[in-house]
Amino acid sequence: MGRDAKEEIIFLKELVRKEKNPKLRDRFRAILLLKKKYKHHEIAEILGVTERTICNWKKRHNQGGYERLKTKSIPGRNTTLSKKDMKKLKALLKERDYWATKEVRELIKKEFDVEFTLRHIPRLLRKLGMMYQKPYVNDYRRPDDAEEILKKDYRARLWKIQ
Repeated sequence: MGRDAKEEIIFLKELVRKEKNPKLRDRFRAILLLKKKYKHHEIAEILGVTERTICNWKKRHNQGGYERLKTKSIPGRNTTLSKKDMKKLKALLKERDYWATKEVRELIKKEFDVEFTLRHIPRLLRKLGMMYQKPYVNDYRRPDDAEEILKKDYRARLWKIQ
């Protein structure tokens, strides 16, 4: 690294200050506190993690410096809908106000020939930045003037009673 202890602490303080990712910021703080001669259990208590986590971060830092503290990408299955397909899906969903989960699933099957489970549809909607609620919270079949109809019906029934 080529820095003395004071320079290293100043460098780490700057890293902590500039870092936007909270997980990485905590890792940098842990290394900073280690450089300031705090004990593992004290750092763990300050940061709200286990001592084992502090040891792991220290080991990773010793092996590869600050770059090694960054989160590794998690491998997984590739998405079945491309970014272009996702944009098209979002446009299709915006054509109507309310969709049931099953309706969204059928739309995806019809348009993209891809089948998703019902559990996955809310995840897709969140990924698109759309709100997901239980279907038909506000029934799409409800007339716009439903309150007026109800008031008229209520008044008519009230007059019949008297």
